[in-house]
Amino acid sequence: MIEKSFDFVILGGGVSGLGFAKRVAENGKSVLVLEKEAIVGGLSRSIEYKGFYLDFCAHRFHTKNEKLLNEILTLPGLKMEKHIKKSRAYVFGKYCKYPFEVQDLLRAMPITKSIPAAFSFLWNMFKKRFTERPNLRSFEDWFAYIYGYKLYEVMAKHYTAKVWRHDPREISADWADQRLQGEDLVKLLKRIVRKIVTLDFRSYDLKDDSLAPDGGPFWYPLRGIQELPDAMARAASESGTEILTSARITRVDTKSRTVYYEHAGESHMAKYDKLISTIPLHTYYNLQDRRDPAVEKALSGLKYMDIIFVFLFLDIPRVSNDHWLYFHDKDIIFNRAVEFSNWSPVMCPPGKTSICFDITSFEGSPEWEMSDKDLIERTKSDAIKAGYIEAKHIEDALVTRIKYAYPFYDLDYKQKLDKIVSFLETPHECLLGRTGIFRYNNSDNSIEMGFELADKMLAGENASMHTYTVKAVSY
Repeated sequence: MIEKSFDFVILGGGVSGLGFAKRVAENGKSVLVLEKEAIVGGLSRSIEYKGFYLDFCAHRFHTKNEKLLNEILTLPGLKMEKHIKKSRAYVFGKYCKYPFEVQDLLRAMPITKSIPAAFSFLWNMFKKRFTERPNLRSFEDWFAYIYGYKLYEVMAKHYTAKVWRHDPREISADWADQRLQGEDLVKLLKRIVRKIVTLDFRSYDLKDDSLAPDGGPFWYPLRGIQELPDAMARAASESGTEILTSARITRVDTKSRTVYYEHAGESHMAKYDKLISTIPLHTYYNLQDRRDPAVEKALSGLKYMDIIFVFLFLDIPRVSNDHWLYFHDKDIIFNRAVEFSNWSPVMCPPGKTSICFDITSFEGSPEWEMSDKDLIERTKSDAIKAGYIEAKHIEDALVTRIKYAYPFYDLDYKQKLDKIVSFLETPHECLLGRTGIFRYNNSDNSIEMGFELADKMLAGENASMHTYTVKAVSY
């Protein structure tokens, strides 16, 4: 058995682990990264298929942290173009701007819904001026408090239930706080009034290029998001980090601080001073040597959501001008559609486009159990029914399934997570990243988290990213 020693061994080669590796290696530390897939990147990776570059749905890079942005944009060999995000939502049989402009949404609704929703929104704004913020436990509590219950029913209730396969009353408000963070409602109301007074309404036509962008800028590489983790891996490697892909971890001995793994047909052991795990919590618990019945009970109640990607390839240069579309209708199997030719002109061969449709599920759910053929046929049928694509343009299709895609925040997840993290983290073992610390981050937050943990450890602190908070949603 081949033995080596490192200051840090990192389990998983996603962007948080690569960010950590880059920072500590640049400060003279020896680092080993072990990644089970053939390439680094985690969810932020791309595949090439018959001349098409495909991401696992939408992976834009955006941040309000100027220092982080500069460090990423100056990575050697990485070129990213600046974009302004544009998207729409298919609701009430129409394509509306997204995030919703309230007057646009109200106009799309049946009048029996629009009038109550408008009054609910206005009454909610008035009422909040004279009442204290209540305890917001569920996603429903949070959204209804921000926008009013009637708008919650239209804007978020059904889509949230569709995406997460749970009633929003069973989802923690922490998810909304981390992902949405609300909007300045005074500015929102002023914008609504200005739009109405100036008669600034837009058509619902997918070919309408006049739609205003719905968010701030983001950056994206020419040939898929894979170029970002590849650049981070190169920077870490140039500072001495050893990165092994297609590596299978067999066990972690925390007593002797040793990771056992297999790579290229040989067995290896790596001694570490500190271990950084970015892999799923259940997987890491089973690999390491310590056991605790209470932690196992907590783990049994903590779950990740899986995701299915159905890619369709079309013989036309573009379907719409949107980066992505949201589909609220529960009878449409997919949640979003991302058209890659709108992200970069070299993602698709000339004259062709590709679309990624995502379907969230849990292992064992009806969607997860569907065959690839049935998933493709259902996706085609629903996309055609929504007026999004035409059958005559579809040339090919591909299905990819990803486990452990999203941490699922039920109402009691935090108590369970506290128990798990306090057991697994020690002065020599630490958890990191969206999957490793069960934190629903964007990629910029995950990279920032890796840098932050590295800086604290380099300063001699016994740090934990369990206390990491998203400073500001960057869109």
